[in-house]
Amino acid sequence: MRSLISKSCFITERKFVRKLLGVGLLLLLLSSCCSSIPPSYYDYEYERDYKTGTIVNRLFEQVLPTIKKPAVLVVTSFVQLNDFSKTSRFGLLMSEQLLSRMAGKGFILKETRMKDIFYQGQNGEFVLSRKFSRVARELDARLVLVGTYLEAHNHVLVNARLVDFQTREVVASYGCQLVKTPDITELLSN
Repeated sequence: MRSLISKSCFITERKFVRKLLGVGLLLLLLSSCCSSIPPSYYDYEYERDYKTGTIVNRLFEQVLPTIKKPAVLVVTSFVQLNDFSKTSRFGLLMSEQLLSRMAGKGFILKETRMKDIFYQGQNGEFVLSRKFSRVARELDARLVLVGTYLEAHNHVLVNARLVDFQTREVVASYGCQLVKTPDITELLSN
């Protein structure tokens, strides 16, 4: 009788262990299904080529807590460094992608699609144009993302700045170099 009871307990323990393992395995599978989907190779390749995530992260690391959220942030078209009145499909794409990457950072995002945001002053300084200043005031902008790019033989130098529209101070700045891939070359060619 004792043998029968211990055999019965052993079988019950085995069933319990199997059920426990089954539940554990099920929970493991469910948690892996619910976790974030790893980025595709295309996302990795895009970030490697354009660095938009890196640019946004570096800019927002520098923004001081004195700029209260939700503040209005205006994104402008990136322009050629040697001529602020010109942009390209590359400049338009960079501003679009940065706008998308900035979503969820606690700011109210607006875009202007303006490329003539700067004009050159008498002393060589570049200042925000009157036209852009009027638009930014109408949008109640606190920060303005401006960017320039300069095409070189094998790469493109990109500079991005967050400017406090009220004080005209640069609150964050980041520059990087992008390898001139065939896609980037085509976008630069207008």
